Amino acid sequence: MNIFDLDAWRREKCTEQFHYWQNLNDDWSLWKLGTLPAGLATFYSTTKSLDKSWHVVGLGYNPSISMNEIHNAAVIHFNGNMKPWLDIAMTQYKELWTKYIDSEMEFVQMCNFGM
Repeated sequence: MNIFDLDAWRREKCTEQFHYWQNLNDDWSLWKLGTLPAGLATFYSTTKSLDKSWHVVGLGYNPSISMNEIHNAAVIHFNGNMKPWLDIAMTQYKELWTKYIDSEMEFVQMCNFGM
């Protein structure tokens, strides 16, 4: 989870720094992991950790996360294999996602969300 101070982003020229690192690796000789290393280099030593309760992770693999913990979080993350839109979703977390889906939308109807 990332939150950015956009004024600081512009002031510190983060976009330019990121592009510098990406361009330095244009032949894939420094790393082969996509854009993550460029982002890590750009923001090295400039990040702060958020309180763990702010961002709840594991809703796609951990069945023991309490609803109280989920409702107190600012962000919930369905990381893991059992995404709420899949048939293998954990039923206790599925409504956290489906309540925001407009099943009347044509695109949504074309997707087999298993709702």
